[in-house]
Amino acid sequence: MVRRPTAILSRQYEAGDPQRALEDELARQCAAAGWDVLVIPHIYHLPAGDDLLAELGELPGPVAVAAWMHVRPAACLLGEAGVEPAAVIDLGECTGPDAALAALTEALGEAEGAGSVREVEREITERWYPVIDRSRCIACGHCLQFCLFGVYETDDQGRIVAVRPDNCKPGCPACSRICPEGAIIFPICDDPAIAGAPGAFMSLDAAARRMYYVRTGRPCRACGQIVRPGGVAEGAGIATCPECGGPLPGAQGTPAQPSAVHDEIDALIEALDDIAGGGGR
Repeated sequence: MVRRPTAILSRQYEAGDPQRALEDELARQCAAAGWDVLVIPHIYHLPAGDDLLAELGELPGPVAVAAWMHVRPAACLLGEAGVEPAAVIDLGECTGPDAALAALTEALGEAEGAGSVREVEREITERWYPVIDRSRCIACGHCLQFCLFGVYETDDQGRIVAVRPDNCKPGCPACSRICPEGAIIFPICDDPAIAGAPGAFMSLDAAARRMYYVRTGRPCRACGQIVRPGGVAEGAGIATCPECGGPLPGAQGTPAQPSAVHDEIDALIEALDDIAGGGGR
């Protein structure tokens, strides 16, 4: 039996919003193209553990997804649910429903007859949590050691997993700023690089990385040395590791006394402790 293609439309807008009309028109046009249409709440804000994600992974036939988020985080969320779409379309990059339909048609082709439209509704509360890009994550543990809110753990396969995503402090993307592989995405962050925008590259937070090595006592992934509290040097003609800030082996000169780097780390620690003290959700 031939399976109809399915277009998944991830809503963002409430009734009465002008963009809601775009969503409704796109759903209508997709059904007219012969596809079955499944309209769901914003995929990022679905309640943790919602069985709708499992249902998406069991859809028959080819699937394409249109969502109000960048393609990379949307693909990561879908991948965790076992969905391998033929295409993911960022509705924010489309000029209207016709442009979105054209992109979906390129992936799904047209089918005979008319498809159906089914909408799944959920009580939605906006969430803020990290999405891990498995194609980039090397399980280095930076995020696990750095996070103050117990979001991360290691699973039995050695992968880093956000086991308590809603422990994350709303608006805090600190773990994304220290990830050496750029594997942690916060899709609704104002910073395009942290939100996973294509072609946007994040500058790693050097002070946060140095703090990680000082506080955990772990060897630096770049130079291999252990950075002791008070052992970060700068100036005085000493070459330092760009990853941990420690003096490179064989560096010549006199180690600097606690300096601006130490002050930067101390300020970051205080800021994170203040966030932790403020409580999370």
